[in-house]
Amino acid sequence: MSTADTDSLLEHVLLAFAVEPSHDKSTLERYLSRYPQYATDLVDLLSELRLSSEGIVHTTDDESAAQKAWDAFTATPPRAERPGLVKNPFALFQGPAFVALATELRIRRSILIALRDRIVIATSIPKPFLKRLAIATRSTTEVLLEYLDQPTTVAPGASYKSDGKPEAPAKIEFERLLINSGVTSEEKDDIFVSST
Repeated sequence: MSTADTDSLLEHVLLAFAVEPSHDKSTLERYLSRYPQYATDLVDLLSELRLSSEGIVHTTDDESAAQKAWDAFTATPPRAERPGLVKNPFALFQGPAFVALATELRIRRSILIALRDRIVIATSIPKPFLKRLAIATRSTTEVLLEYLDQPTTVAPGASYKSDGKPEAPAKIEFERLLINSGVTSEEKDDIFVSST
């Protein structure tokens, strides 16, 4: 589903919730069970409806009141960005595309995996390599730094293979990652100097 489709569905869900005759606990629970991905938006809308003294909650058959509520609803600007959600610059690179990305960057896949899983301390990555990574992932250095600053992730299959709850590894310096990966001095020079 595309972003436009997701936004359209969200708008329809919020509109349907807003025009419900009752905004009690059972109505909210019904919507949350059907659309758990919109939980924050639904709770926010419920709060706005309850706080509004002239909101949709008080409308009955009065056409002007319904129009006024609709105008207020559509006049609310969309949120530019949801807190906590950071664009994943590696999302487009799965399977063979991931291998091709490592090849394009002239690095070992283990290094690219560590970057994807945010194991590297973002500020320790040399600027030329960060620029090369941004270009290759069709991103910006700002987006990459924001993504890499997030907590480390656990590999998707780790919980399946583990007896207990797996823990995300601690972040490490970029140079330590290179040493651990056994890169040659030529590979290291390429990473630290070349931005193309």
